[in-house]
Amino acid sequence: MKKISNYALLLMLLVVGFACKTKNDVEAFKEAKYDLQSIDQMEVNGVDLLKKKRPQDFSFNDAATLYTAFSQNALTAVSTIGLNVELPEGSQERTMTVTQLKWQLLVDDKHTLNGLVSEPVELKNGLNTITISSPLTFATDGGNQPDLNNLLRLATLLNKDSADRPKITLQIKPTIQTSVGPFELPAFIKIKG
Repeated sequence: MKKISNYALLLMLLVVGFACKTKNDVEAFKEAKYDLQSIDQMEVNGVDLLKKKRPQDFSFNDAATLYTAFSQNALTAVSTIGLNVELPEGSQERTMTVTQLKWQLLVDDKHTLNGLVSEPVELKNGLNTITISSPLTFATDGGNQPDLNNLLRLATLLNKDSADRPKITLQIKPTIQTSVGPFELPAFIKIKG
């Protein structure tokens, strides 16, 4: 009986130790500063948006492809971004595996677009180059169908001069793989751009 209680105590100490390490890892990444350094690739349904500066840059084929995907609610984006993660002092050696990432884009503080990345991504202190694939969903006002003009406006936002560009905010809400299982952060984290 004494042996069983010793094993139970040892198991409880291990669980508490893992829980404390997990809590410290989660806290380190919650307190981190995130900075979007670059967008190196941005394709929506195969249309390279980084080459589109104005609506006139879209070919008829580009417009047809995007319109069809938009009307069928089947827009998908593939992008490569440079995300700088600055962990708090003493946490620089930590890494975090994000198993799922909810994101949303705000234009002039208005929720415009959201998506979900379901491929695992490993984050570390410093610059992380991440290629992600995500379905896209436009936010709607009062349940109305989103306007195709929103898509064209968003497509050209990336290439506008900073003086002409509206305020763009990216927010993420990661689900982190921990030693005790996946943990979704309770609130969105704002990314500086």
